[in-house]
Amino acid sequence: MISFNILFGSSLQPSLKFYRKCLTNNPYFALTMHSITNPLGTAMTVKRAHLKPHATDIKRNPQVHELYKLVYRLPENLSWLLAPPEVPKRPTSKKKKQKDEIVTGNSFGVILEWEGVVVDGDDPDLEPRVWYVLSLEEGKSFPPDALLKKIEGMRTDQAISEVLCWSEDPAEIQRLAAHKEVIYQTLRGGYYQLRPGVLDFLNTLVGFDIPIAIATPHSRKSLEQGIKTVGLQGYFDAIIALEDFCLGKPDGEMFEVAADQLGLEPDVCVVFGNSNLTTESAHNAGMRCVAVAGRHPAYELQAANHVVRWLDQLSIVDLQRLANGEVIGRRGRESDMDMEIVIEE
Repeated sequence: MISFNILFGSSLQPSLKFYRKCLTNNPYFALTMHSITNPLGTAMTVKRAHLKPHATDIKRNPQVHELYKLVYRLPENLSWLLAPPEVPKRPTSKKKKQKDEIVTGNSFGVILEWEGVVVDGDDPDLEPRVWYVLSLEEGKSFPPDALLKKIEGMRTDQAISEVLCWSEDPAEIQRLAAHKEVIYQTLRGGYYQLRPGVLDFLNTLVGFDIPIAIATPHSRKSLEQGIKTVGLQGYFDAIIALEDFCLGKPDGEMFEVAADQLGLEPDVCVVFGNSNLTTESAHNAGMRCVAVAGRHPAYELQAANHVVRWLDQLSIVDLQRLANGEVIGRRGRESDMDMEIVIEE
């Protein structure tokens, strides 16, 4: 909370007149008057104005702007409070562009993983439970921890045939993979929740015409249903799902396919994921990776090129620097301001 006092002399009378005229009915201000004795023994009237708006309210209210200009000079690092309001608008739709147009108009692209980056990540025990149920229903031996760790992030059919060795018949492998996907969706449920800062981040990318791809190792049907559930239709130029690539993590094919569909070279794409396995996959694809600390603490994700807690901690300039191979420093999310203005006369 910031407090300051001003004794009104003749030069500051316009400030008091402005307050009386414009702000007495403002819901963000409360005016109280009382008399106190100054050091010379004479009484003076004190007017106390309490200002506790959200930062965006300061920007939207021109009267508050004028009061700040009259009674308080903001330091340079807080000058954004007096900037014109910029309310992000969610696009109703985003037309898919031709590859040549995307390459010409933009210098980098963004590839987002779905789980743990755009929506809250799955329970870390969900995948083992899915494999457990599948092994029970199919009469297979439940994979030990070492194998579960090895198949993490892999395509299901790849894990079944190459690691678990449950079958060599392509039709049977596809049947088991489809059965596993049904179990996954059943145990997970249809509830999705956007992570904080995602919508602002996506609106910023759309506003600057940055190509965006969304990727998941799960089926296209479940991904499109999730996008619809959280209301993000129209945001993505490319949607990459299980049906679009052959090799799962740590191979980088999923991200290579995403870059190709965006019409961009891999080395100008920035991947956002929430695990070291994603970082390894992105690097194998020749891309830089931003790790989003969610299920894993930040100190475990240092293999990434940068680590954030929320997507909106990064600006377009930050992303451009990352795409160029530069190292950016840590930065926190700007917090709301809580101010108190005290005016005395």
